[in-house]
Amino acid sequence: MKNWNNILNKLRATINDNGIDSFHILEDLIPLEEQMEYFKYFDDLKDRDVRFVPDSEIELLFSPDVTVKRKKESIALLSSIPNVKAYRALETYQANPMEPELKNWSSIALLGSRISLYSDLSGKPQTYISSGLGGHDKKLRFFALFISPTRENFTDHQKELIEREFRFQLESAEIDIETFEIEDNYFSILLLFPFRTDVRAILQSAIEECNQYGNFLDQKFLFTNVKVFTQEEIQKMIDNNDELDQLK
Repeated sequence: MKNWNNILNKLRATINDNGIDSFHILEDLIPLEEQMEYFKYFDDLKDRDVRFVPDSEIELLFSPDVTVKRKKESIALLSSIPNVKAYRALETYQANPMEPELKNWSSIALLGSRISLYSDLSGKPQTYISSGLGGHDKKLRFFALFISPTRENFTDHQKELIEREFRFQLESAEIDIETFEIEDNYFSILLLFPFRTDVRAILQSAIEECNQYGNFLDQKFLFTNVKVFTQEEIQKMIDNNDELDQLK
């Protein structure tokens, strides 16, 4: 939890220096491993100083006779230059890729191309925010998990209180709730929040409010933008008595 607090605080400080428009979030939910694969590939191309003709790469990208491997290279090359025509080609391809397995690859490249254009036009440094859960409209997407401290099941009244209090506090802070799932002895929320919002303090406040009626929520909770945990993974954490705030 402390790690995420430090990261978010650094983001807020940089936003204050460079402005919110300098930040770009990948909106799609793409595994971090796949994003890292793209960045490594992209950096390798830059290190090799690959020469190319944009129009030729665009033609290759939309040709049905070109291999997926070669198209991956075309996508990365087109993303590397501040070129409107290259950006439009990536935008068209990403909307309806001829090769479905390149959907995520082209999504990452499209954002990279957009950042390159913004940087070239504004003359200001741009920041790419990479996470497994992405974001939307300058908001970060995070997954939060809360459990009963004793691992006992919530009562119906406690479930009603949880939903009412958490929805009230989050929505009052203009935080978007994408999913809110309450199970026997835990509940999870997938949410979108603005950079400047101290969402952890809001979640902590909701916990404290609920606990005035019986201390039925653990003070520690999982808060991550790496992935959405499945019911099986959550149950394993509970069975192992894991410390939620130490997990990533």
